[in-house]
This record gives sequence, C-alpha cells and structure tokens, in this order.
Amino acid sequence: MAYQLHDHQRFIEFRLLGVVLGVDLPGEEWYRRIVDRGRLLLDASGVERVEPDVLWLAGFARSVQLHGPFRTAVVAPSPLVFGTFRQALAYRGDLPHPAPVEFFQAREPAVEWLLRTGGSAAG
Repeated sequence: MAYQLHDHQRFIEFRLLGVVLGVDLPGEEWYRRIVDRGRLLLDASGVERVEPDVLWLAGFARSVQLHGPFRTAVVAPSPLVFGTFRQALAYRGDLPHPAPVEFFQAREPAVEWLLRTGGSAAG
C-alpha cells in the first residue's frame, strides 16, 4: 500500500495512493503522533481500488484507535472507496474512548472540520 504521512502540526495527514493492499503500515511512532495531535486527515483521494476485505480494514482502524482517542476526517471522492471505508467504520466495534469520524468527498471541508473542532477528540 503506497501512502504518504504529513505532520501539519495541528493534524496528521495519512494520504493513501493507488491500491490499498493492507500491508506496510506506518507503525507506532506515527500512531502516537496521531493521538498526540488529536486529529487525523485520512485522504483517500488518490485511491484507485481497495483490495483487503472490510473486516481487515475495520480491524486496522480499531487497532490504531486503541492507542487513544482522536478525531478523523476521511476524504473519499470515489463512491466505492467512500462506501468501503464507511463499512469498515461500522464493523470496527466499540472503543474504550470513541471519537468522532466524519466522511467528506472533498479535502477542504474535511480540513475545516478538523481545525474547527478544537484539539479534543471528545468534543
């Protein structure tokens, strides 16, 4: 899975590119940064297709969010990617510290939502 990680100081951006394969994940240092910032922009604008099943994606989302709460804005202009990621969220299960996740078809409203919310994952 090709991706880029960007630390924008007020949020972390995880930009997915090409085909999502479900391998080669960023690791603990970046997960800590996401929780420390309290905000994640998951930009799937560059995704061509998603190969792992929804339950794998849900497990991955859950494993990252177990590190601590953080708000997530998902950008997915493709209806297929948008729907797949929403399904993964639905199957993620209960978390000890749930935090808001919003889905957007464009990047600008997603960033505005992240920055408008303050730094807390809870509010």
